[in-house]
Amino acid sequence: MITTQDVVEKWIPYRLQAISTFLKIWKIANESPDQRKVEIVIDGKTRMQGNVALIANPMIEAGLIHARALLGFLGLSVDRQGRLVQATPSRQDDIAIEKVMIEGIPLRRVTPEEAIRAYSGPPEEAEAALVAILEFTNKSVAHLTTGALSRSYTEDHLEIACRGITELLRGHLYEKLGMMIPDSPLAGS
Repeated sequence: MITTQDVVEKWIPYRLQAISTFLKIWKIANESPDQRKVEIVIDGKTRMQGNVALIANPMIEAGLIHARALLGFLGLSVDRQGRLVQATPSRQDDIAIEKVMIEGIPLRRVTPEEAIRAYSGPPEEAEAALVAILEFTNKSVAHLTTGALSRSYTEDHLEIACRGITELLRGHLYEKLGMMIPDSPLAGS
């Protein structure tokens, strides 16, 4: 049985690390259109060779899936029109914020309005960023689709969303539990 302590001390930090890795490798992968060589060396022995996509694609996909999972944990989703919406209630076996209790009272799911207000920039940019990470993951990783998105997004949207996830977790989970969010891999990057 996974406990709240497991979630806040192990699972969420693990997912935040995956998001941090995603942002770093996304930048590396997009530094050049050239097919740059990559070698994976373990104990001085080359174990794999290929181009940047060899390591970038799985790291990017994992980071996107973890970002989507954390937004789902918080209670956020995207509708077919590309708007940030409240996710459908979690299933019985899902780990979700509303299943975290403080003195027997469950925490609330984050509303789209709360998520958008948490961003210090323009509200439309906040929503576009969170929708970008959800749509991109849904259309490019989690499902086989034509990849058609509701609008175009920039790398900035992905970074804003990833940083926003950390802030939403800080304000809506860790602070309410009276805890510090574990050192965010995104801090200072």
